[in-house]
Amino acid sequence: MKLYINYSYLVLTIVLLINNSNGAWCQSSYNDYAEFFRNVDFNNRVVPAIPPKNQKINVIIDADAKNEIDDQWALTLALLSPERFNIIGIIGTTFLWGGPQSIQMSVNEIDTILKLTGRTEIPVYAGSMPLQYPYEPTKSEGVDFIIQEAMKANKDEPLWIIGLGAATNIASAYLLQPEISENIRVFWHLRTQWLDNCYNFNVFGDPHASRLLFHSPLSFVLFDTGTYLTCPMEESEKEIKPHGDIGSYLHNIRIGNSWYESDTKGFFDLGDIAVMLDPSVGYFEEVSCPEVDHDLSYQFKDTKGRILRCYHVERDKTFQLLYQKLHRNAPN
Repeated sequence: MKLYINYSYLVLTIVLLINNSNGAWCQSSYNDYAEFFRNVDFNNRVVPAIPPKNQKINVIIDADAKNEIDDQWALTLALLSPERFNIIGIIGTTFLWGGPQSIQMSVNEIDTILKLTGRTEIPVYAGSMPLQYPYEPTKSEGVDFIIQEAMKANKDEPLWIIGLGAATNIASAYLLQPEISENIRVFWHLRTQWLDNCYNFNVFGDPHASRLLFHSPLSFVLFDTGTYLTCPMEESEKEIKPHGDIGSYLHNIRIGNSWYESDTKGFFDLGDIAVMLDPSVGYFEEVSCPEVDHDLSYQFKDTKGRILRCYHVERDKTFQLLYQKLHRNAPN
């Protein structure tokens, strides 16, 4: 299936949801969330600080790895950086166009990347289906794993959850065990229309979970950039392809798809891992966390505490991090 067909389906889905006034999503408003979190003091919401690059951190990666091809590049950078990331596990996440099979598709792709990078010791878990109702979690082994590991962490040595896809598993874990909010820091990929709305593929895949993250007391970084993280095929062939089976795989998955081969194809999720690996690659600002209305528009009311927003990531430095890791560490 060509990518433009997937986006056509995405647009159609959005239109139907927004115009379906009888739908559960459209009936839900930010006032519902205000009632749900009425006992939360958002003045105590923790603004996360990304640890210095020489400090090792515990992470779970939540990835819709078969959605397209940027997750594979991002996962490779993380897996080849053991000096920074103690990857406790990886969760295969749902994505919109893949339907019910998308979770297993993600799990299978994660397994492939683990084998090619020689990191098969890292466990992989299947995540949950999207939330059907605003406060009703969906259970899975991936959600149970988040809760299990979060309860082992603490506020001084928190567990970082890097979300590269829909927020389903993070939101479900919080709904099932709200006390984990003290022990985790969420780094979530969006690329929104800041100050206007949070239209994004990851949001459309689970709008209930997405809205919950903004309205909850979870401490999170909003990765709100990365469209320009492009890599021409010539550069990919020179810097990626020659370096082991994983390099060959990352390059070859582009071949035969005109969009993946395009010089304008973004490797969005690579930016998330790059700024977590080396925070100096990104540019951050502390901002008031907006409420998110049923139409996904931002409502800035200074009611939800503050979050950290990454609004820019340096393109060349991002790709150099990946190239350096491949050149030095990729298995032959």
